[in-house]
Amino acid sequence: MRYITVDNLRPGHKLAQNLIASNRVLLLKKGKELSPSTIEKINSLGYQGLYIDDEISEGLEIKDVISRDLRIKTWNELQLLCLNVGANTTGGIRRNLSTLKKLSNSMVDEILHNRDTMVNLVDLRAFDDYTYSHSLNVAVLSIILGIELKLSRYMLYELAIGSLIHDFGKMLVDKKVLNKNGKLTTDEFELVKKHSEFGYNYVRDYSDITYSSKIVTLYHHEKYGGGGYPEGISGDSIPLYCRIVSVADVYDALTSDRPYRKAMLPSDAVEYIMSGYEDSFDPVVVDALTRKVAPYPVGTCVRLSTDDVGVVVRNYEESGMRPRIKLIENNKLTNKIVDLFADRSTLNITVQGIVNM
Repeated sequence: MRYITVDNLRPGHKLAQNLIASNRVLLLKKGKELSPSTIEKINSLGYQGLYIDDEISEGLEIKDVISRDLRIKTWNELQLLCLNVGANTTGGIRRNLSTLKKLSNSMVDEILHNRDTMVNLVDLRAFDDYTYSHSLNVAVLSIILGIELKLSRYMLYELAIGSLIHDFGKMLVDKKVLNKNGKLTTDEFELVKKHSEFGYNYVRDYSDITYSSKIVTLYHHEKYGGGGYPEGISGDSIPLYCRIVSVADVYDALTSDRPYRKAMLPSDAVEYIMSGYEDSFDPVVVDALTRKVAPYPVGTCVRLSTDDVGVVVRNYEESGMRPRIKLIENNKLTNKIVDLFADRSTLNITVQGIVNM
C-alpha cells in the first residue's frame, strides 16, 4: 500500500485501510473501490490523503507503532476529556485522566515492543479531527523519541501522560481564535499563548498526575535558545519532557492540514525542525527525530537526480534522507533497486522529492 494526497485520488483506486470518520464511525471499508462521488465526499470532509493498494505499491506493508484499537480508544478518551472540560465536570475529568494514564501504559508497552520501527505512517484525519489526533500523535512520537534517548520505562510513562495533556489549555481558549482562517491579531496571539498557563493551572491540583507530567503543559513552547513562552527559559532549564514534546508538537503541527495552511511533507517538516537546531530545539532531541522519523515514508513515490522515479520500500535510521527505492517504469513497478544508503555517490532524491502518481 502507499499514501497519496486527496488531490491525486482517482476513480478505481482501492482503499488499503479502513477509513474511520472523525466521529469514529467506519466511513469506508478496506478494499473499497473509489467512485467520483466517494472522492468528492472524502474531499468535503477535509482528509489530507488516503492509503491505496495498486500495482506500484504491490507487496508493501506499512506498520504502525501502536494498534488501531489503541489509537481509537485514546482518541475517544481525549474527546470525552475535552467535553468534560467544556462542561467543567470535575468528576468526569478525573475519570478521563485516570483512563488516559492506563492507556499511556499501553502505548508505552506497544511502542517498546515495536521500538525498531521508524515512523513511516501518515495519519489519516479530517480537519475537525485535529484536536484529539494531534495530542495522540504527539504522545506517540514523544514516546518514540524518549525510547531513542534511552529513558526508563517509568519516565516514558510520565512523558506519555504529559504529551497527551500538553495542549490541555487550548480547551479553555475561544475556538474561533484557535481556528481562525488568517493571521491572528496581536491580542489574539497573546490569548493563544496563554493556553500553556491555562493548562498548567487547570491540572496542577490533580495529585494523581506527577509534576514532571503536568509541567509539560506549561513549558512545551519554550525554545532551547530562549525567547519562547511563557517564561523565556532556555537550554537545560527547560525540563527534558518539555524539550521532547516541543519537537513532537511542531512536527505533527507542520504535517497537518490547518484552516490557514496546507500540511508540509514529512521531509520538509524534518528539515524545518533541523533548521531550528540549538535555537528553537534541543539538538539531542532533533538528532533523535532524524533517526526515527522517515522523511520519505515507505510507499512514497520520489524522483531521483537521474530523473528516474521510484517507490520507497525501506528506510534507514542511520540516514533517513537516503532510503531504498524500487524503480517505476511506464507506471509499473519493476524489480530494479536503488539503495541510496548503500550507494554514497552523487545520486540522490531531487529537491522536489515526492512525486504524485
